[in-house]
Amino acid sequence: MPTKAITCLLTGFDAFGANKVNPIELIVKAFPDLLTTKPSGSLRHAKEIHNEKLILPSAGVRGWKALRAALDHTVKNSPGPLCVVMTGLAQKRERLNLERFAINIKDYGIADNSGHQPLDKPINKTAPDLLRTTINLTTLNSAINKTGYPAVISNHAGTFICNELYFQALNYALNQPKIKSVIFVHVPTEKQFAQSAAKSKKKSIASAAQKANTSKKQIALLGQAMAEIVATACKLI
Repeated sequence: MPTKAITCLLTGFDAFGANKVNPIELIVKAFPDLLTTKPSGSLRHAKEIHNEKLILPSAGVRGWKALRAALDHTVKNSPGPLCVVMTGLAQKRERLNLERFAINIKDYGIADNSGHQPLDKPINKTAPDLLRTTINLTTLNSAINKTGYPAVISNHAGTFICNELYFQALNYALNQPKIKSVIFVHVPTEKQFAQSAAKSKKKSIASAAQKANTSKKQIALLGQAMAEIVATACKLI
């Protein structure tokens, strides 16, 4: 029988900059409402993961307002522990990047969707300079790579909106014992991810990636990889 249900708040962003469509938004919207993990190791029973999905505006102030409201709501209403998995697009990366730190700085290279472009400003003047995810990233990264999906640990989430909202979420979680973990995943474009997954040592993943010859199929492949991350992250709490 499943153990007590876990709630996962899964977030992504809408389109920004020159991008007309953000593949992350499509992945989050299509993500299943329920995942069930498989028993393994010390986990004798399956875990049910109830997924709450949120598309954030690609703007620092408005994004945090929306995320804060969702966190407040989910903490209040989830019956069991809560895991937060945040995602953002990283067009120059080739693999899923599991972000270790968020930095207490906003230093935008471009304006956000509200036209704001803060430079060298703290996110929260009373918070630490760095905040670190409590998830064991070595274990998470190893587990994801064993599934055949290409992933790597990254030391920080940059200085743009992704980092800003990651920092805000980590700082929020410090005073919310129900939130057991917060993680940010930078995701490559669907085409780049499929190219990387096509080199996987796991034949089934490599074959699926090679057959993913349309954007729709590539986004579906990314969604499957994200399901593995969510399930594994929830197993670790």
